[in-house]
Amino acid sequence: MTLELSERARENLRRNEESRKQQSKYVKPQSGEKIVLHFDPEKIEPVEMEFEGKKSIRYQYTVTDPSDTNQTEKYITFSKRFSEQVDTLLREGHSILRVHRIGAGKDTVYMFTPG
Repeated sequence: MTLELSERARENLRRNEESRKQQSKYVKPQSGEKIVLHFDPEKIEPVEMEFEGKKSIRYQYTVTDPSDTNQTEKYITFSKRFSEQVDTLLREGHSILRVHRIGAGKDTVYMFTPG
């Protein structure tokens, strides 16, 4: 049985989602989501992470949301393949990037453009 949500219920769910995003130290775009982030090129580091039971090196970037007046620092991590793309844009002087995530799991692809 499928229940049609009221406007109030949808607002409650949206508020919960927003609260979870604000409390997390990590930026985690969903598939299809496009976000604009300010990358701090002085705060990048390789980190060892486990994904589907395998350990690998990923690259962690410190980012802020340019539209956030508090400029709360958060982290976003990418594989070697995608970090190379971010690094190329940072080298060119682009620190505000539009990040577009497509797919999930091993099928995730990121596209980056100057913001």
